[in-house]
This record gives sequence, C-alpha cells and structure tokens, in this order.
Amino acid sequence: MHVMCKILLIVFLFTGAIAIAQPAASTVIVLNNAELSLTGEGSIAEFDSLNSLYNKNVYAKNELILYYKTFSHWYGHNNRDFITIVEVKNWGDIIKANQRNAELFEAAWPNPAARDAFNTAYNKYFTGAHSDEIYQVWD
Repeated sequence: MHVMCKILLIVFLFTGAIAIAQPAASTVIVLNNAELSLTGEGSIAEFDSLNSLYNKNVYAKNELILYYKTFSHWYGHNNRDFITIVEVKNWGDIIKANQRNAELFEAAWPNPAARDAFNTAYNKYFTGAHSDEIYQVWD
C-alpha cells in the first residue's frame, strides 16, 4: 500500500474514533443574525434603550433561557450585523422559550397599543433580512 494511503487510512480511523468518543451535546445555542437598517431614522440611544428594555423584560425573566447576549458588528466594511445568542437546555426548550418570550412580552407591554408602539419603534432599526442558526454545545 502506498505510504500516503496508509497515512490517510490512519488519519481517517483516528478521527472516526474521536468522533465516536465525543459526549452528548449538553445545551443548545440559537443564534439570530439580523441586518440593521442604516436609514438614519432614530438614534443609537433610542435603539440601545429599546434593546435594553426588551432584554430586561423578556430574556432576563425567561426561566428557560440559560444565557443570552445581544451585540452588533463594531468595526469593518459592513456594520449591519446585530446578533442575538440564546442558550437553552435542549432542543425542546427552543419552542418553549419562544412561547415564554411572547408571554413575557405581553406582560411587559400589556395592551396591544403599547406592544404595537414598541414593535414599530424597535423594528425601524432592522431591514427584515436575517438568518437563524442552531448549534449544540459540547462539554
């Protein structure tokens, strides 16, 4: 057998053994990358305030969320990325956490007019373009 084939076979067998030996995933990360709108409507102070209000009244109170963080692209050619990371215990908690977020949102803004006002103010900062990814965490 050619030396290179032997090396590739050994590497393949070794990496296969490592993949089999990995422990089960421990938690799940949901990452949302939304595109910020740079139309000039609003202000950084208003956006920061709205984001803080939502985080304080929804994410921070959601007992199904183990960790959350929102942040934006700071430096480079395109600063439109606004990323939200949410960590939950397992796959099933993704849907449960989203349902709980909706309940907490309604509790924080109890009438439809208040919810609409918040959504209108907050959503003007986004284009609507986004991506969602789900990752598993390995301990």
